[in-house]
Amino acid sequence: MAGVAILRGWFRRWSARRTLSRDLPFMTDETLADVGLSRPEAVAEARRPFWQAGAHDAA
Repeated sequence: MAGVAILRGWFRRWSARRTLSRDLPFMTDETLADVGLSRPEAVAEARRPFWQAGAHDAA
């Protein structure tokens, strides 16, 4: 059962990353500043595959 819980956790994290990467290009500079990203950082994060953790991901 622990393996299923781990897989669910990974899926939730990957899903959140995928959603964020789709939303980043449409965020205003003010919104990006609120989450601590510059426009170039947001572009780099949006281009990163969703399965790779970014610099701003919590460990």
